[in-house]
Amino acid sequence: MSAVEIEKLYKSMSLADEDGAVLEMTEEVVVDGKEDIDQCLVGKVLTGKKINREAFKGLIEQIWSPYGQVEVELVGDNVFMFYFINRADRDRVWRRGPWHFGNSLISLEKTSGLGNVANIEFNRADFWIQIHDIPILCMNRRTARWLAEQIGEVVEILSESRECWGNFLRVKVRIDISKPLKRWLRLKLGASKEIIVVGLKYERLPEFCYACGRIGHGIKECGDEVARKTAL
Repeated sequence: MSAVEIEKLYKSMSLADEDGAVLEMTEEVVVDGKEDIDQCLVGKVLTGKKINREAFKGLIEQIWSPYGQVEVELVGDNVFMFYFINRADRDRVWRRGPWHFGNSLISLEKTSGLGNVANIEFNRADFWIQIHDIPILCMNRRTARWLAEQIGEVVEILSESRECWGNFLRVKVRIDISKPLKRWLRLKLGASKEIIVVGLKYERLPEFCYACGRIGHGIKECGDEVARKTAL
């Protein structure tokens, strides 16, 4: 059969009815899938380079072994699915973040809904942040929470230890890493006209661009030409 004849046959085929059919999934199948989702994390290594899958898998299985057994599966470009034995193991890993591969941040998300990885933006990460140059009067838990809320979503406020209090406040915050990192906060305390600038220091800061202020690439790979030339 010639190529022309095959082409004519393809054109004559109609799959409109089959393509348009809606297949309804039973409730039992949906419930089974939801149980799997509740025991998973999905993560992306934020780097402009393609990472070695086997090296990444070996490292993750090693550093996460104290928290439980995990299976790692590549599902996209530098995107991995992590399957845990139970939800408790998953939550232990989730709370211990942020995690890194080399100098690159692993942005982790809990799967929700239908668990469609393509819809996950990987634009959030938890960081321990030190807030420096705080007036002694403001060295309290209430102020620490208020300041943390100005940075992002509050995850944890240290309350048991006052070891660092007097030098800085230490808070854990979930921030939007698609935006430039905040370097300081400008504060006006009560009726005072004085503006106080408090500095922010991010613990275990991963690969970071000093030109545009974003995580996930270095200054040489920055796509913001104006910011890169200014920084250089």
